[in-house]
Amino acid sequence: MEKVIEETLKIAKEKFLKFGFKEEQIEQLLASGKRDLLSELEKLKALLATEPYDIEAINKSLHALKGLFFNMGNTEAGDIMADLRKEDNMAENIKKIKAFFKEGHLS
Repeated sequence: MEKVIEETLKIAKEKFLKFGFKEEQIEQLLASGKRDLLSELEKLKALLATEPYDIEAINKSLHALKGLFFNMGNTEAGDIMADLRKEDNMAENIKKIKAFFKEGHLS
């Protein structure tokens, strides 16, 4: 999990530099983005710890994560979050999300 957050922060910093933000602004944006990512990831982790799963709440959390990743420039992670929201294979998607928390990488 830490790997995808660090990767996202690196991408975001490059993105913000290209937009002309000052270093002080960038540090604030990165701190806020990291806090929001960690908060939403913890929320998702908690949702997966309780059965039966609240699919609607899980999808809302995945949607929030998708937005955070996209806003920070990590479109690859954002696309993965979007794919995980597809309800036609939610049981398999829940396994993938749990593997992410266990192994620390998205696939």
